[in-house]
Formats: sequence, C-alpha cells, structure tokens
Amino acid sequence: MHSPVRPLALLCALTLAVASSSALAQSQEPLLISTEERCAFNRVDDESLPLALENCLEMAEAEDMQAQFEMGELYYHGERTERDLPLAMKWYERASIQGHPDAQYRLGLMHATGEGVERNLPQAYIMLKMAAVNGQDAAMDASDRLTEEMSEEEIAAATQVLGTLFRNYLRHIREEQLRRLSPEGDNGISRP
Repeated sequence: MHSPVRPLALLCALTLAVASSSALAQSQEPLLISTEERCAFNRVDDESLPLALENCLEMAEAEDMQAQFEMGELYYHGERTERDLPLAMKWYERASIQGHPDAQYRLGLMHATGEGVERNLPQAYIMLKMAAVNGQDAAMDASDRLTEEMSEEEIAAATQVLGTLFRNYLRHIREEQLRRLSPEGDNGISRP
C-alpha cells in the first residue's frame, strides 16, 4: 500500500534551499521591464520566440529559479507553445526546490486537483504550506481549504512531514550560522 505522502526527497531539498536574489543595477530612471521576469515570453513576437526560449532555457539550466518558474508557466499554460504538463511539472519542481513560492503554489494546486499528476492531498497540503512560508499569499488559504477534503490521517501525516522539514531547515540554518562564526579551517564541530 502506498503512503499518502509522496517521497520526501523533493520536500527535504525544498527546506535546504535558500532563495537568493540577484543584485540589480539602480538608476534614477524608472524600470520599464519587470525585474521579476527573465524570459520575456509575453513581450516577444512569434519570430523572436525561439530565441527567447533558447535564452530562457539556458538560464533555467543554470539554476535561475525565476527562469525555471517561467519555463513551467510557458508549458503549463500552453499559450505560446504546446501545453505540456510533465514538462511544466519538471520546471516547477526545479524552481520549487530553490524556494520559489509561486512554483510551490502551482505544484500544490496541481497535486490538489490531480492536474498532470496523480491527485495527492497530503502532498498538495505540504507544497501549499511551503509556498505560504516562502511568501505566496494565497497558499495559506488554499491549504486551509484543502483540509476540508482531507482525512485526519492525511492531515496528521502531512503535519508530521512539515514538522520534520522545518526542524531540518532550522538545523541547516543553525549549522550555516555556526560555520560563518567559526574561525577559518574549523568546521564548527567540537572536538573532545
């Protein structure tokens, strides 16, 4: 019998990932292009789309989580290319591992509805809670609504996984802080 909770590898990686923002040059001129968007799929004509796709793919493969999210959006919505849910899922997962809240939210919704993946309410709940922790405003309400459809066992299993994830995340943060504070060459491990 399968557990109601998908393997934890993806979720453990989610908690260990720390989203970093790229430094942006500042000027007195107002920005005309969103600093959040990387791929410009909605701003290019059909002739330029292959080049935009190539550039975005290069950024996504180089672990740019925003580009990964936008690749997921491109294939999820299928407006400028053929809709491909498995490919969308791949890019959303890669972005979510790095802590992209909108990618986590989309994955949570996909698991909640069974869109492109087998419906899995505990997995959806976990992903939505992670998205909420990472700043996706609608995710907390979505996870709360989801509990109305979940059994007590599913809620307990998902809550246990979340507890483990958060403890691991806090331990990771603490270890990183100790590493930064320890003298060079010392790995922060006390010796007898």
